Amino acid sequence: MNNAPDVTAWGKFLISRRIDELRKIQRKARKRWSGGKHVHKLRTHARRLRAAAEDLRSCISNAQQLIDESKDLGHKTGQVRDADVLIRRLRGYRRFAGPAERAEIDTVCEPLFKQRKAARKPAKDAIDEIGFRKPK
Repeated sequence: MNNAPDVTAWGKFLISRRIDELRKIQRKARKRWSGGKHVHKLRTHARRLRAAAEDLRSCISNAQQLIDESKDLGHKTGQVRDADVLIRRLRGYRRFAGPAERAEIDTVCEPLFKQRKAARKPAKDAIDEIGFRKPK
């Protein structure tokens, strides 16, 4: 008698769990946008879903759709995340800088704040638009 688990059923279960986790983070990112923490988590969960869908492509009927949607979400939230990371680093350097260097760091940060603000709308729209349908 064969006691091997059904890989297709297991794959669907795993993908469904990844989608549930991602949806939770989507809701949190919508509510608490500032700070960048949820954008980072959203991107991380989207990468995990994409990796699982790529690995289990033969078991999941909508794998390519999930891969494409997770790539799209990552792409559309990338500029916000990149700006967050750079701003955080520069602010960390600023603590150890003298007055002249602080002024220069502030000058460097200004376009990053603008970049982040401009990227927020497409990123928020992507969070709202991408639905991640579970496999059947």
